[in-house]
Amino acid sequence: MLHSLRARLLLTYLAVIAVVLGVVAVALAVLIVRNPAIYRRVYARQALALQIARRRLEAAPREGPALAWREADRIAEALQARTWVLSAQGKVLHDTDPAAPPLRLPALSGREQQGRLRAADGSLWAYSAFRLRSGSWLVVAEPLPRPLAMLWRNRADWLVPLAEAAALAFLLALVLAWWLSRWVARPLHRMAEAAHALAEGRYRPVPEEGPQEARLLARTFNAMARRVEASQRSQREFVANVSHELKTPLTSIQGFAQALVDGTANDPESVRTAAQVIADEAARMHRLVLTLLDLARLDAGTADLRRETVALRPLLENLRLHFRPQAQAAGVRLTLDVPADLTITGDGDRLAQVFTNLLDNALKHTPRGGEVGLQAHRTAEGVEVSVRDTGEGIPPEAQKRIFERFYRGDKARSGGSAGLGLAIAREIVRAHGGDIVVRSTPGKGSVFVVKLPA
Repeated sequence: MLHSLRARLLLTYLAVIAVVLGVVAVALAVLIVRNPAIYRRVYARQALALQIARRRLEAAPREGPALAWREADRIAEALQARTWVLSAQGKVLHDTDPAAPPLRLPALSGREQQGRLRAADGSLWAYSAFRLRSGSWLVVAEPLPRPLAMLWRNRADWLVPLAEAAALAFLLALVLAWWLSRWVARPLHRMAEAAHALAEGRYRPVPEEGPQEARLLARTFNAMARRVEASQRSQREFVANVSHELKTPLTSIQGFAQALVDGTANDPESVRTAAQVIADEAARMHRLVLTLLDLARLDAGTADLRRETVALRPLLENLRLHFRPQAQAAGVRLTLDVPADLTITGDGDRLAQVFTNLLDNALKHTPRGGEVGLQAHRTAEGVEVSVRDTGEGIPPEAQKRIFERFYRGDKARSGGSAGLGLAIAREIVRAHGGDIVVRSTPGKGSVFVVKLPA
């Protein structure tokens, strides 16, 4: 139970709540201890008592020591405090509690004075003093109350309500913590179930709910799951297509080989025909296997690609010369528009394989009197090479899948034997750090754009 995310979140929230309540309690205690209102009340009471005494002394026709002592005794009795009468030089003339430990009174000046002093036992006292007409001083002092002790003495008035409020706050926080932990953990729990289902081959999207991070994780997981599902579907289609492509030549080889074995092909011409068919189909299978191996190496990133400076114009000029007879036989004009100083870094043979495939497809799908053009120019990201034709174009639904392996649309170009030419072309371009895209309008032609880094 404690190993689950929900339990850990709940315990974490409870710990945070406990720490917060503890900090609030400590802060409240410090606030009470340092609350100046308690001290101001003491000073106000002392000032009031001294003001009354001063009025009485000033109302007397003659201010004598005996009168000042009586006022000191009256203040001490009323406030339960200790009072002195000091001479102008600070000598004690009268002390209402002479048996108590002496207090070191501060130097007095001016007409009135208030402050705090510490007794020999460490207790803190508040004092107030005012000067009489005779120059002597009337001083009253009393120990300052200890707030925590005072609160403890009056705990019946505040402890029970405070404990009830703390218990209610803790229960509410507990409910909130449980809800928050469930809110955070539930999307992750559903995602774990979906991941387990995906591992078993069952794709189940995860609802995007919970905190923003959990929603982002669910969105990313769903995108990953869709790609995994598409990859698995592509692998199944790939195996099925490979099996289909191999089935036809194997059937032909098996049939003609059986004809040779059982003597059905009993004349030299029949034997030669059977042997030729077997050789052609075996060569076809060999090319298919080599193509698949090449595609696998490109997928895995283990294909042997040279990195050298390649001048594009000589490379594309050689390809134009190579395809000129085919273009003339098809009645198609083949043009070239490439700057002389345009270079890239890559494998020249592999890039020639890409452009050979694109030119061959363009010539096959361009009617007589049409045009196939090779163009290249520099961009901010690198170099773009375009192969344009004026053929029948490619339907929009086929453009989305034309680079898939073994895909053959009704009017889409397969790109070589078994529909692997364009797939290999794309992998070669991607191995160079670039990309290949197609733009086509049915009835107006197509353009394949190869984007390569400089």
